Amino acid sequence: MPSGPNLFDDEDGREPDHRASFSESDRAHEPSAPTHSSNRRSPNYLIRRAVVVGGVVAVLATASIVVGRLMGSDDVDTGSGAVGADWNRLVLVDDRTGRVIVDDPEGEEISRIESGVRTPNASAIVDSALIVANDDVVAVVDVGNETVDEYDLGAQDIVNPAGSALVMIAPRPDGVRAVLVHGPSGDRIDTDSFAPVVGARYDFAASRSSTSGRDVLVTDAGNFQSVLFSFDRDEPSFFPGLALAVNTDLVITAQNVGNNATVSVFDHDGEQIATGRTPSVRAGMIADSGIVLVTVEGDLIVMSASDGEVSEAGRADIGTVESGDVTTSGERLVVTGASGTAIVDTSAEVVTTLDEQRPTDSGRAPSGSTCMSAVTTGGGEPRVSLVDLTDGTVVVEAAGGEPVFTDASGCTATTSTADGFDVIDADGVQQNRMGDTALAVSLDGISVAAERSTRVILLDVGGTDDAEQEPVDLGPRGRTVHFTQS
Repeated sequence: MPSGPNLFDDEDGREPDHRASFSESDRAHEPSAPTHSSNRRSPNYLIRRAVVVGGVVAVLATASIVVGRLMGSDDVDTGSGAVGADWNRLVLVDDRTGRVIVDDPEGEEISRIESGVRTPNASAIVDSALIVANDDVVAVVDVGNETVDEYDLGAQDIVNPAGSALVMIAPRPDGVRAVLVHGPSGDRIDTDSFAPVVGARYDFAASRSSTSGRDVLVTDAGNFQSVLFSFDRDEPSFFPGLALAVNTDLVITAQNVGNNATVSVFDHDGEQIATGRTPSVRAGMIADSGIVLVTVEGDLIVMSASDGEVSEAGRADIGTVESGDVTTSGERLVVTGASGTAIVDTSAEVVTTLDEQRPTDSGRAPSGSTCMSAVTTGGGEPRVSLVDLTDGTVVVEAAGGEPVFTDASGCTATTSTADGFDVIDADGVQQNRMGDTALAVSLDGISVAAERSTRVILLDVGGTDDAEQEPVDLGPRGRTVHFTQS
C-alpha cells in the first residue's frame, strides 16, 4: 500500500476558489485572451456542454456515424466503438504516488482513491473503469464506487484494439499475459485464468475488436494462431493464422506463406465458413460487400464471406503496406504504407490518400469517431492534419508535432509547438504561447488540461471575450489527466 504524501508534497495546496495559484511573474505573462481565427462567444460551462453535445450528436447522425456509448445490457452493440462526447468528471492520476483524484468540471474534488500503484507507467479510462499500471501491478479502479482490484502483472502501456475505443488492454511487455477491461460494463478478462496457453506470445498492440468491444481477436505468435477473447463467452476460441478482423459474428484470419495468403472465415465457435487464396495481405475489414483485404503491395481485394471467391477492386498507392486498422465506426480502414496513408471504405474504394503522412501515435488504432489526426513524415516543417474519415477532406492543417491529443470525435486536437501548444479544429488555429504543456483534451473538445509552471490547470478553449477569465486549478504538476462520464 502506498504511503501518503510527505511533508513537502503540496498535493492539497489549492486556492479555495480553485483558481490557478501563480506567482506575480506568471500572471504578468498571462494572455488577456486566446488568439483564434473565429469569434466565439463565451458560453456558460453547463449550458455550453448541453448545446455542444446536442450539436455533435446531430452532426454525427447526419453523417451516419453515431458517437455511441454502450450502456446496460452486455448483449447490446451500439454500432459504434467510439466513446461519447459528454463528460462530468476529471480523473487525475498522480505520477508519483498513483493516487487517483476525482474532480467535477469546476475543479471541486469529489473523491480520492489509493490505486496501490506507485510511479505508474500508464493509465486509461472509459466511463467509470480506470486502469493504472506500473512494472509490477495492474490496478482496475471503479471511480464511481471507489473499489480497486489488483492483478499481479506489470504493464508499460495500455492499448485499445483496432475497431473499438471501449475496451482497454494492459499487456505484459513479453506478451504472455494481459488484463482486458470493457469500460461501459466494467467486465474484465485476465488471460492467465481465462486462456492459459503454454508458450503464448500475444500481440495485443495489433489486436482487433468488434465495435462494441465485447469481442477481441489477438494473434498468438508463440503458437502461430489467433485467440478470440469474448466478454460474453466462458472460454476462448482458437483459429489458425494471424488476426485480421472480427465482428459480432465472424472471425477473419490470414496465413501468409511467401507471396501468397490463405484467408479464412470462421464463426466464433471456430467452425470454418469459407477460405480464399490471395497475394500476401496486411489488413482486412468485414463489410456488407464482403471481406475487404489490402495486400502487401497495396492491391485492394474483396473476398466473399460465404464461398471465398475473390475479386480485384483497386489499389492504394502508398508504397509497401505496413499495417491497417479499422476505425471505431467499423466503416473505414486506415492503411499505412511506406510512403503515406490511405483511407479505404466498405466498398474497397480509396476515399483519400495522404502522401508522406501517417496517423499520430503510430502503432495505435485511430479512436476518433469522425476524424483522424496525421503527421508529416517527410522533411521540412512538421505539420499535423485532421482528416474527415467519411469523405477524406482535410478539416484543418497546422504546424506542430506530437504528442497530439484529441477529443472523442477526433476533430479537435492539440499539437505541440516550441513555446506552448495550438488547438486546431474546423474553425482554425487557437494559439497558446504561455509555454504550457498540453496534457489532454476534453471529450467535447471545449477544454484542455495543461501544465503551467508548477500547476496542472484546466483551460476553456471554446473562445472567450472575458480578459479576466482564469484557468481552473487542478493541483500540482505531475498528474495525468483524463476526462470521463461517470
